[in-house]
Amino acid sequence: MKRVLATLSLALLLPTAAAQTSVTVTRAVTSALAGGTDVRTAQANLEKATATNRAAQADPSTLAAAKLAAQNAQALATVQLRAARLSTLQNTVTAYTALLESQENVELQTLQVQVDRKALQVAQVKLSVSNATQLDVQRAQNTLSGSTQDLADARAQVNLASARLATLTALGSNVRAAALTGVPTLKTSLATLRSALNANLTGVVSAQQAVTEAQLDVRLADNDFTPARTLADARTTLANAQRTLDAAQKNAGTTLASAYQTAQNAAEQLRVAQSREAAAQRAYTQDAARLRSGTISAVTLQETQLALKQAQYARVQAQDAVLESLAALSVAAGQNLTGIGGTL
Repeated sequence: MKRVLATLSLALLLPTAAAQTSVTVTRAVTSALAGGTDVRTAQANLEKATATNRAAQADPSTLAAAKLAAQNAQALATVQLRAARLSTLQNTVTAYTALLESQENVELQTLQVQVDRKALQVAQVKLSVSNATQLDVQRAQNTLSGSTQDLADARAQVNLASARLATLTALGSNVRAAALTGVPTLKTSLATLRSALNANLTGVVSAQQAVTEAQLDVRLADNDFTPARTLADARTTLANAQRTLDAAQKNAGTTLASAYQTAQNAAEQLRVAQSREAAAQRAYTQDAARLRSGTISAVTLQETQLALKQAQYARVQAQDAVLESLAALSVAAGQNLTGIGGTL
C-alpha cells in the first residue's frame, strides 16, 4: 500500500523530462523582441524617419509643412516601434501559454488514461465473478480508447505549440515552457490608462498628426493672396481630420475599457481556480491518509489524484488567461502592463 501511495505522489511531484530544457516566459519574450521581424523593421523605419527629420529641421530651405511632416513621421515611427514590440510581446505570450497548457494537458491526459485503464481492469475482474456485464466492460474499453486518443492528440499539440514558439523566439525546435511562478496584478486604473492613449496608440497619434497638419494648411491658406477655394478646402480637410480623430479616440477608449474588464475578470477567475485547487489538494491529502489507514482503495485515491490534476490544470489555464489578458490590455493601452520585457 505504501508503494502504491508513493507512486501516486511521485506522479504529481516529480518534474517532467521536458522541464529540464524549458525556458521561462521572460526569456521567450526577450528573445522574440531581440530578433522579431516586425520589431527590427519598425526600428529601421524609426532610424530612417529620425535621419530625415534631422535633415529637414537643419535645412533652411525646407518649408513649414515639410518640417512638420518630417517631425510627425519621426514621432509616429516612435509609437509604431512601441506598438511592434507590444504586438510581439502579445504574440509570444499567447504562443508560450499555448505550449504550457499543451504540456499540462499531456500530464492530465496521461493520468486520465491510467484511471481509465484501471477502470477497465476493474470491470473485467467484476465480469469474471459475474458482478458486471459484458456491456460494462465494453463501455470501459470505449472510454479508455477515447482517452488514449485524447492523449495522442495532446502530445501532437505540444509539438505544434513548440514549433510556433520556436518560430517567434528562435530558441530551438524542442523548446518547452517552464511553469509560471506567478502572474502580475493589474494595479493601474482605467482612468490613468485612458489619459495616456493620445500619446501611446498609433491610430490616435496618426489622427492627431493629420489634425495638426490640416491646421497648418488652414493657417498657410488664410491670407489675402491665396484663393478662397484653397482655404475652404483646407478647412474641410481640417474638419474631416478632427472627426477622424474623435472617432479614433472613442474607439481606442472602448477597446481599452473592454480589455481592462477582461483583465479584471481573468484575475477573479484565477482566484476561484486557486481556491478549487486548494480544496482538491486537501481532498487528496485526506484520501492519501485514508488509504494508509485502509479505509479506501488505491483506485479511489487515483480518482482523487485525477481530480487534483484537473484542478491544477484549470489553475494553469486561469494563470495563462491573466497573462494573456494583460498582454492584450498592453496593446490596447500602448504600454507594457505584463511586467515582462521592460517598458518597451
